[in-house]
Amino acid sequence: MDRTFFVLIEGEDPIVVTVKDDVNRPNNADCDSVLEAWKTDNYGYSPYEYWEIDTCEKHNI
Repeated sequence: MDRTFFVLIEGEDPIVVTVKDDVNRPNNADCDSVLEAWKTDNYGYSPYEYWEIDTCEKHNI
């Protein structure tokens, strides 16, 4: 199952990242750890926040 995150990295535009939940991943890292590793690889150690989009409250207006 994929998990989609809204990621806000300090000094950058907000982005949406989808992480595939893969049991065959080396060391069986969870999605949060994979997201953190991706952020560090691409944006260094900049402060960031993230929210899983599926857990956010949604409104149709």
